[in-house]
Amino acid sequence: MVANIAVPSTIFPELAARGIATTAYGVLSRGLLTGSRPTGASDYRAHLPRFTGENGEKNRELADALARLAATRGVKPAQLAIAWVRAKAAAQKVTIIPTMGARTRAQLADALAGLDVVLRADEVATLEAAVPADEVAGMRYAAPLMAMLDSER
Repeated sequence: MVANIAVPSTIFPELAARGIATTAYGVLSRGLLTGSRPTGASDYRAHLPRFTGENGEKNRELADALARLAATRGVKPAQLAIAWVRAKAAAQKVTIIPTMGARTRAQLADALAGLDVVLRADEVATLEAAVPADEVAGMRYAAPLMAMLDSER
């Protein structure tokens, strides 16, 4: 879910060759990976396909799998997700700067602590098996909004 770096296969090698970093947007999937749920109709996420209905149920199962792996490792899900993105970037020899929002000091502390988590290749493989990117249910946004995103073309 988180480390499915969905860009054309030619982009990362070109970035690496030129020494250019990139940012990874939505590393924590708007809080989905940390177990956060929309708090009501005024919460924007309550209207996003990945958080609602059957999609939401399916994606919470994936987030629960991430949480179980994080607990086994002795870290929080946000920390494991950040480490996962960083490990995938290292494997592709590209510098990725994960971006995420933090609404509280505790969330910021969790995110920063994720920079200290280093994953081995076997741990990345375990994550990818437990939280496969192709199992993520629903689009990031409703179809009309997705049609306007350059990154999805």
